Parts: sequence; structure tokens; C-alpha cells
Amino acid sequence: MEKIRTYILKKIKPNSEETKKLHEFIRNLLSVAKIAAPKSHPIIVGSTGRDTWLSGDHDIDLFLMYPKSMSREELEKRGLESGKKITEMLKGKWELKYAEHPYVHAHIGQYEVDIVPCYKIKKGEKIKSAVDRSPLHTEYIIQKLDPALRDEVRLLKQFTKGIGIYGSDAKVQGTSGYTCELLILAFGRFERVLKNVAKFKPGKIIDIESYWSPLEKFEKELKKKFQGQPLILIDPVDKNRNVTAALSPENFVKFVMKAKEFLDSPDIKFFFPENKLLIKQQLNNLKSRKTKFVALSFKKPDVIDDVLYPQIQKAVERLSKLLEHHGFDTMRKYFFVNEKKVLIIFELETWVKPVFEKRIGPPIFALKNSKDFLKKYSDAPFGPYVDGDRWVIEKEREGKSATHLLLDFLRDKPKVLKERGIPSHLADPLSKCDLLEHEEFWDLVEQDKNLSCFIREKYFERLII
Repeated sequence: MEKIRTYILKKIKPNSEETKKLHEFIRNLLSVAKIAAPKSHPIIVGSTGRDTWLSGDHDIDLFLMYPKSMSREELEKRGLESGKKITEMLKGKWELKYAEHPYVHAHIGQYEVDIVPCYKIKKGEKIKSAVDRSPLHTEYIIQKLDPALRDEVRLLKQFTKGIGIYGSDAKVQGTSGYTCELLILAFGRFERVLKNVAKFKPGKIIDIESYWSPLEKFEKELKKKFQGQPLILIDPVDKNRNVTAALSPENFVKFVMKAKEFLDSPDIKFFFPENKLLIKQQLNNLKSRKTKFVALSFKKPDVIDDVLYPQIQKAVERLSKLLEHHGFDTMRKYFFVNEKKVLIIFELETWVKPVFEKRIGPPIFALKNSKDFLKKYSDAPFGPYVDGDRWVIEKEREGKSATHLLLDFLRDKPKVLKERGIPSHLADPLSKCDLLEHEEFWDLVEQDKNLSCFIREKYFERLII
């Protein structure tokens, strides 16, 4: 185990030269920020601010803290103006990005810097914007985390990266860097964290500051408060917030399972896994399911992940309901994203229906409803007739196949698609999508290595707890 620790740390821990350069850049960045944003208090948050960053990770979060008395409009205006000025003074390039409110994303030399305005609040005070807690998180970790445990945080971060659950954004739905820091605070060394994680059951509660003590008394209340969240890690700076709220049930199970597997058989592959492609036998196994795989391929919209991924998920649900409403049952539904394209993939149990469908109307005793039904279907090719005590007609089905149904639905103007429930950033690209089925889909899987790895994991990685 010590050999693995030494090897991993040698790869992920910044060396003295890299650390020196980063610290010099941060000092310069803060000096410029004090000039360019005189009414703010600039602070570095995140892993670079807490010295738990990984080698090669040169993303820096510069927060400009403003007094709570400032209006939201002025906060955003000052924050953006100062962010642009800071970037230009350091001869970098900037672009605007949008989360809860706009911020400046800068490229300065070898570093990428997010310059984010926020309100300066004290522990326990109500936040005015979603990012206001970040400086408090940095302050807490700096105060509480023994410097000797920083490498333990790095090991845990790399482990969660390696098993594919690092990142609390909408894309990953996993663990944040702050989560890793708090787990090390709660349990100690990396191995002790994994020993505890291996015993986690859904609904596990961790309350480092003992806000909810005794825990037995508040357990039911907390599980109700954070219903559906498999891990409840109470934020030390806000007792009413779950730090791991974004962790999906699937990734929780994966975390527990991989912790057990690593403890049983420690290996470097957990930190730096090899991408495994679908082998021929697995590909044949998928084809032999006798289901139908359908993929909608379209251009990836130029929006941040925290906007894009929820919109894709919403589109998947909308199209899935469309299919199921017309009798096309889905076995699985998911999506895949690369740098340029988005694929929405359905595995269908049924995908073709008879040309005609049966429409059952009201009972013959409901005179007004009967009259309306008969008028509506006066030109039905078969019927009306009475089955039991109800009117019935048989008419040509609108969506005879799943593929025709999807294309008929999507081949409309973006404005219409938005009205039908397709999210704003996806309406236009989805209206121009390509539909792949049969060998076209499998050819793409074989050509795209990342997609092949994705499909293999979806179908051949078993999860247990």
C-alpha cells in the first residue's frame, strides 16, 4: 500500500517549481485585483486557495467579495467590470460565462481564472447568492485541516477521479473537492476514509461540527429534510445544507463498491484506470438482446455544463414520455456528450406498431359525450361500433414506428419545440438532428472509442453494495 501511495503522490502532488510559479502568479493576481476592484475584498477560494490542488490543475477561483448592502445589479456590474480589468492588466483574454449570475472566465498565461463576484457574509448568515459560502469553506478548511493531511486529500481526489465520480456539477453528479477535504477531516488518512466509505449505507449522515446532536434524535428529521440524497454531509458553515446533495444514487453506490474493491485488492488502476473498449463478444451480446437502439445526434450547444446537462436530461425525459405515450416502451434511456456532439440514446423494447389503432369512446348512455365522439370521428375508416356499452372506432395510427414518431416531433421550428417542452438551448440543434439506428449506430460505437467505453460501462459494469 505504501508503494502505491508513494507512486500516486509522485504523479499528482505539485513539485516545488510548479508550486512556486502558482504562488507567484496568485500573489500578482491578488495585487492587481486590489487595484482593479478597490471596493471589494479579493480572495482565492477552491483547492488552490486551500493548497489541496493536484499537479497540472491550474484552474484558479478568484472571488471578489462585496458588502451585503450592495444591490445585486451593482454587484454583477462591478464584478464584471473588475474581472475584465484584472484580465487586461495581466495581458490575458476574457469571456463572460453564466451560472447563477454572470462572471468572467480569463485565460492568463498558463492559468485559467474564474473571477466571481459574491457577497461577504459571516458564518451562519443567510446567503444572498449561491456562491457566497465559498470563501467560508476556504476559511474553514485552512483553519481545520492539518497541513500534514493535504496529501491525503490529494489521494482521495485522485481516487474519486479515477473511479469517475469527481465533480459535483450537473455533468458528473459526484463528489466535490470540498467533500474530499471534509471526509479527510472526518476520518483521517485516505485509507481510513475508504474503510468508512465501504460501510456506508444509503442515507448515511456525517455531521463534523455536531450541529444535529445527538444524531439519533435528528436522524429522521434530516433524512426527511434531505430526502432522496444517499449521503448527507452537513456543511460545517451551514447546518441546513448537504455538501453532497449533488451526489447521484448511482455514484454513491459506485463510491462504496470501489472503496471495498480497493481495500480488498489495492491497485494503481483505481487512480489511473485504463479505458476499456467494448470487445466483440460484448457487442454481439448487446445486439442479441433483440431490442432497438436509436440515437439522436446533434451539435453540442455552446453553454456551460451546469446549464447543458440538466437541459439534456429534461429533453431525454420529454422524448421518453412521447415514445411511451404512443406505446413504444423504453428499456433504457441515457445520453453521451463529447466536445462537438450530443447523443440521446434510447434502447426500445417495442418500436413498431400496427397501422391501425383502437380508440375507445364514452358509454352509449353519456349522450352529450357520445354525440361529440361520433362527430369527431365521423370519417373514421372503421366504425363507429359498440363494444360492451362503449363507442369504438379504429383509425390510422399517427406514429407507426418510434423513429417516425421522433422525427415527426422534432422536424418542426425551434419555437414550436420549446412550446412542446424541449429546453431552450436544445430546440434548434435537435430540430436538425440526425437519427441513427441499426448498423449506423453500431458503426458509430465502433468508430468512437469514448462512446465505446461509455456503452461498455453502462452495460457491463456491475454495481453492488
